[in-house]
Amino acid sequence: MLMPASSEFITLCRTQVALLIDGFGASLSAIYLTEDPTAENETALVPLVIFPEENSQRSGSAPLALPRAVGDLSARSQDKRSPRTLRAAARRKLSGLKRSPASTGQLTRSQEREPTRLVLPLIHENMMWGLLVVGREERRWLKREQAQLEQIAHTLAIACVLDQRSQWLAQGHDLRMLQQAQQHTALSTLLHQFRNPLTTLRTLGKLLLKRLQPEDANRALAESLVGESDRLESLLRQFDDAIDLGDAALEPDLESLESKEIPPSSPLALMPGPNWLTGGALTLQPCWLGDILLPSIHAIAGRVDERDVRLHVTIPDELPPIKADAAALREVFGNLLDNALKYSPAGAEIWVDLERDADRLIQRVSISDSGCGIPAGDLERIFERSYRGVQAQTAIPGTGLGLAIARDLIAQMGGKIQAFSPAIVPGGLETANSGSTFIVQLPEYSE
Repeated sequence: MLMPASSEFITLCRTQVALLIDGFGASLSAIYLTEDPTAENETALVPLVIFPEENSQRSGSAPLALPRAVGDLSARSQDKRSPRTLRAAARRKLSGLKRSPASTGQLTRSQEREPTRLVLPLIHENMMWGLLVVGREERRWLKREQAQLEQIAHTLAIACVLDQRSQWLAQGHDLRMLQQAQQHTALSTLLHQFRNPLTTLRTLGKLLLKRLQPEDANRALAESLVGESDRLESLLRQFDDAIDLGDAALEPDLESLESKEIPPSSPLALMPGPNWLTGGALTLQPCWLGDILLPSIHAIAGRVDERDVRLHVTIPDELPPIKADAAALREVFGNLLDNALKYSPAGAEIWVDLERDADRLIQRVSISDSGCGIPAGDLERIFERSYRGVQAQTAIPGTGLGLAIARDLIAQMGGKIQAFSPAIVPGGLETANSGSTFIVQLPEYSE
């Protein structure tokens, strides 16, 4: 089923009709479109542009009535036949016109009063999109003129196809924009609801800190609770920056898209400063790996105790600073430690080691576990986005994004991350399972 013709296509058709009137001396001209060019059975022909216009108001008027071989049409009438039948009928009519007396000599007086009509099918890609009807009085159509008219009909057919495709694309775009708006609303609602219990947990953590003495063994857990709450609050703000583009962002300005420039008033231009979550550049500055690692280790302390995992941590004192983005690096270590716990059974071991290569002015963090390990086939693709390998077949939850995010962030900080399996355990100790090791290497800060 064809979509209604656009105003631009109607204007084009009117221009072509005017050309037929002025350039060819036509006394009548009409353009009809089929309702469904793909129909194998019956379809309808509907008028799009008719000249003279006053004749379109008279149903069955002689100048605009199509020949019997094609069917009598007016501004209100429809011919329900298959496009294949219409095309054949139109071609037979063209052949008949070429053999008519009007094309072989002088017109008789009766023929002078009746326009000589041509019916040209609008055919493209083996489908009939409509008909071009053109007629004039007192002069026969020359072969050269007929060839030109056929070319005009073919051009109109192509224009009709492009017009339909443009409208289909526009309709698909509108549907996608509607879906994005719905997703935007749903995500905003979820984030709002997520913030409420987070605020409650953060408040409870602070109250707990006030009641615990500094020497209390549980104080580190309370501090981790508050620290992770602050971290989640920071991530929520970045989520807000990423999705709070407003309704205007869901209706892009065509002029700005054509010029490929973002106007100053665009929500995209008004977004807050760049952050790693939204793909912005990182803020590299001197920071100390120990200060970043320890809060991440404290954050998993509760889960370590719950699963009876033995955690071994080696962090030397007084190491020089590295050049990194502290917030982004915390996310990297958080992902790596979370994976080490997630893929290790109860009673497993995890090693976190920080060491310095003074000759190369780099520092390395190794996170190893005695878990299930990584198959060789998966190891080659482990940093690909959304890739989980054999773990996708297990009940262990995951998205395959954590390691890809870690790789991208470390690369932006001028470092690199590597994965090994079996694990490289400090001291050459053997593990019950193959395990895995992830090594993060970062450059030291230099003025």
